[in-house]
Amino acid sequence: MKVVIIGCGWLGQQLAADLTAQGHQVYASRRSSSALLYLPAGATGFVLDLNAPADQPTLMPILHDAIVICAITPGRNQRQQHYITALQQLAGLAMLAGSRQLIHFSSTGIYQGLQGEVNEVAPLHLTEPRVSLLWQGEQALQQFQPTLILRLAGLMGPGRHPGCFTAGKTLPDAIAPINMVHSADIIAAVKLLLDATPCSGVFNLSCPLTILRQDFYQQAAVSAGKTPAIFAHQSSEGRKVNVDKFIRQFNFSYRFAAASDALAYCS
Repeated sequence: MKVVIIGCGWLGQQLAADLTAQGHQVYASRRSSSALLYLPAGATGFVLDLNAPADQPTLMPILHDAIVICAITPGRNQRQQHYITALQQLAGLAMLAGSRQLIHFSSTGIYQGLQGEVNEVAPLHLTEPRVSLLWQGEQALQQFQPTLILRLAGLMGPGRHPGCFTAGKTLPDAIAPINMVHSADIIAAVKLLLDATPCSGVFNLSCPLTILRQDFYQQAAVSAGKTPAIFAHQSSEGRKVNVDKFIRQFNFSYRFAAASDALAYCS
């Protein structure tokens, strides 16, 4: 199967390595030729800046009849203003090339401002800039059909150990649930989707079992050998991302049902 990963960064590189090992034909884009040096062996790299005019003669054969995975992140500061434009152009290129399927890595950050348990139909606080940005990105890509949206919880995995990012920091919401997902479970979900195409819809991906933030980051600090985070006295209810929809529709089983179980696999 031909798979094209657009924006092949930390997560995309792991996905590309796994898919090439399985014998899939994998293409992977980066924004500069120097960044192509870091792609895994077996993946065919190409330069693509979706905020510049596209080289259609080169791109059309790559995107044609391909499963296109959009792993572009919104970024921060100035890059945000280019995010929607980039996704709009990608949707247009996929339509023009006759791609088979589009899969988009969005974020559960789209539920910012909500409390309690949230699922894919929760009303969003679109007045929040980050929420609006993520929502607009999802809408832009859904100009192409079929498009499947995966809203990913906080990422953890090789080189991304939660205990290292929070060591010694003061964090809020001690008794709020943690929403994290290991890259291995994201890759497993994508591989399942490759066999289910064409498909569409919006789905959350996050470790299904509930663990409180204070408990999780205490375990993360021990696992990483770092100074534990300190939690402020005040705490909100927080939110728990419900992942039942993806589990039911695709009969998916998480390798790491609890985020704490994944800590040993983040070195």
